[in-house]
Amino acid sequence: MFRPGIPSLIHNALLIFYSCDARKRLKTKIRYKLMRKTVYFLALILVFGSAPLVGNQSPAGNSEAVYTEAVYNEANATLSDYVLTNSGIKIIYPLFSTPAIVRKGGNFSIMVSFDGAPEQWECEISTAYDIVCEDYFLAVEDEEYNPTSGLWILNVTVPSNVNEDLYNITVVAYSDGDKYQADEPKSVSVVNEFKNNFSFVHLTDFHIGDPRGMTVDVRKTIGWKAARKSVEEINLLNPDFVIITGDLVFGQLYPFEYSVEYRKCYKILQQFDVPTFLCPGNHDGYIQTGQDGFRLWEKFIGPLYYSFNYGDYHFTSVNSYDWPAPSRWAISYAPLQWGGHIREEQMKWIEKDLEHSTNAKARFIMLHHNPLWDTKNDSLLKNGNYTGREELLSLIEKYNVSAVFDGHVHYDNVTERNGTLYITTTTCASELSAEDAYWGYRLIEVEDGKIVSYNYKEPKYSIPLYRLNCTYSENDGSASTVSAEIENDLEMNVEATLHFYVPPGDYEVDNGEIIREAEANGIERVDVSTSIPPTTSMEVVIHPS
Repeated sequence: MFRPGIPSLIHNALLIFYSCDARKRLKTKIRYKLMRKTVYFLALILVFGSAPLVGNQSPAGNSEAVYTEAVYNEANATLSDYVLTNSGIKIIYPLFSTPAIVRKGGNFSIMVSFDGAPEQWECEISTAYDIVCEDYFLAVEDEEYNPTSGLWILNVTVPSNVNEDLYNITVVAYSDGDKYQADEPKSVSVVNEFKNNFSFVHLTDFHIGDPRGMTVDVRKTIGWKAARKSVEEINLLNPDFVIITGDLVFGQLYPFEYSVEYRKCYKILQQFDVPTFLCPGNHDGYIQTGQDGFRLWEKFIGPLYYSFNYGDYHFTSVNSYDWPAPSRWAISYAPLQWGGHIREEQMKWIEKDLEHSTNAKARFIMLHHNPLWDTKNDSLLKNGNYTGREELLSLIEKYNVSAVFDGHVHYDNVTERNGTLYITTTTCASELSAEDAYWGYRLIEVEDGKIVSYNYKEPKYSIPLYRLNCTYSENDGSASTVSAEIENDLEMNVEATLHFYVPPGDYEVDNGEIIREAEANGIERVDVSTSIPPTTSMEVVIHPS
């Protein structure tokens, strides 16, 4: 039996190994190539010797595709693609990785897998993750069972008095005298309105479990501090939402590694205070020692491809590592393929999705591999042509896609082709692949249907990580005067949002503006907006008025 504590011990040992000089010597051209060839033959032995253990684990294309609320026509997910909870009920949409963004007083659909015909449904949203917990019941307007997908579709309405925030959702089914409950954290974002001018962050190559980040900074790699720091800084910027374009985990160190990394990654992602949309990369989908990374993606994260709307703006999330199972095999540092590949079934879905979005004010695509670049060399045998990229480029031009967001290469790049921006963002926590590269993320600003800002510095650079810090004094609801020290080492003005927890009362703020107040359990939460000039430190203080 593989004991739970063993993977962590092996993982820490391998982290140290890959950060030392031995790894650098191994990666000299001659030895590294010999190592890859040797491991390749071992991989072939493992593939043919272990195939019965894994079976056909290639995800069944569109069976994982879930139309989110704004573009939902028919539920395409099948129950076999998801792992049910012990209670026999599971929320398929919305998820923390495919959240619903809905206006106050608006409605949306919840997709639930449940084997039965409940006499009654109840739905509730809450901020149970916050010390000031707010909860609201959602009115279930109607329900419908889809026999094709095996899913229940619940149409619900959000009360008009709900505060603008990110909420957990709970769905309860009452059937034959029993109560069945399913919960999904941070999966419903309630907004006052869909903005015509809005912002979102592009983050990529999270790489939980990847030791290569130690080549940049050992201290910031251990404990995945860089990944956590990116979440912290993005929360401070408080964009309307975040897109993360793959390689959330690593999957190349030791047997059964994915089980550890996906759980750790899930916990870190729960630290986001803003809605977050995810798509997979190659590191998320390797098959090693009988573990299929994409099966764990579906278990811990969600669908492999889908689409969503923010108001009149449409986003298509693509799985660009859509290789059949035999091509996703890997052993340690030697996967068979790590480049792009989009199969016909998903391509048909992409075209259908873009065709249905022609009324959108703007269309965007998020994926891991930039379709402008072939990835033939991203293959052990140098035969990994990026199948489907030319067809995808044709669809991008045909449907006038405004921008494509991707990662994979661990450096920044911006290319414009036929009126479409192809925006590649650097990694936030892994090894760097260019002399001018650094850890970072990208803030995208949209105004009246057009992207007006996407570079921290011209011509291509993202916002560098570890240039924005915020430190609170005691902020647990016990003190009526609380300060936040913000250090902005960036060469840009920063609009930040702070959360103060104080005893109930009347308050005012120095160097900031109160934008929201909520009270529960004898604690008041006061949200404050502030503006910090470039390369400046500022103290924001809340105190009784």
